[in-house]
Amino acid sequence: MEQDPGLRKMAFSFVRVAPRPGKPRESGLTVVADRGMAMNRVSDLIEASGEYIDFFKIGIGAYRLQTEDLLKRKIAALQRAQIRVFLAGDVTEAAFLQGVSSQFYAAVKEYGAEAVEVSSAQVAISLRDKCELIKMASGAGLKVVAEAGQKGIEDWTSSQSYVFAQVEAYRKAGAWKVLVQGEGVSEGVAEFKGDFILNLVGRFDAQDFIFQAKDGTSQAWYLNALGNQANLDIDDHQVIDVELMRRGIRKRGAFGLIGSL
Repeated sequence: MEQDPGLRKMAFSFVRVAPRPGKPRESGLTVVADRGMAMNRVSDLIEASGEYIDFFKIGIGAYRLQTEDLLKRKIAALQRAQIRVFLAGDVTEAAFLQGVSSQFYAAVKEYGAEAVEVSSAQVAISLRDKCELIKMASGAGLKVVAEAGQKGIEDWTSSQSYVFAQVEAYRKAGAWKVLVQGEGVSEGVAEFKGDFILNLVGRFDAQDFIFQAKDGTSQAWYLNALGNQANLDIDDHQVIDVELMRRGIRKRGAFGLIGSL
């Protein structure tokens, strides 16, 4: 199996590891969460692991407390590294409450981001209203990541039929991906809810989802259960660890890929 071009420029190029598709990838996405980084940290992240990052999620509404200049410079630097950007967090929900969602999506597009998240982390939003927001954002030329799950409600997975209906409604409204909230699946629970995830991807397709996975145990579970093309939402310091797992280096015999080279 031929080594992928992205690794030829890396150190020890004569040592073969499992290949992955080059950018822009449409599967096996690594999404990095940003909780308010400044440019030095963004530049360091791009230099150290930019090759393995597909999307940069500017989350928790941090962008509302930073300048337009910083946001635009950050997005421009990420785009030069072929890292796509989407905006998430509480500000999108505040925009909905204030009736300025259309203006918000237009500004997101103007700043150069590619996608937005439709969620209800802080504000109760009906499924119908979420679907209308998905249509509005799509109409503004943005990809939409719709959230399944609810922060602060760890038993949101208990009604599997409702979650299925939620995902179906999102997809019908035009959502690009559905983000599966970590809280209630891998966070704040006594045991990882693997059966729920397997039922979800059995009903739909693993590539329809981005799975929030903020610890090594859940990351390894997703990659072992769903393969190295699972889409994961992780923290910035975890990029290399996850890429090593995807390539079968950190877990002996993972995916059986190294032995076949």
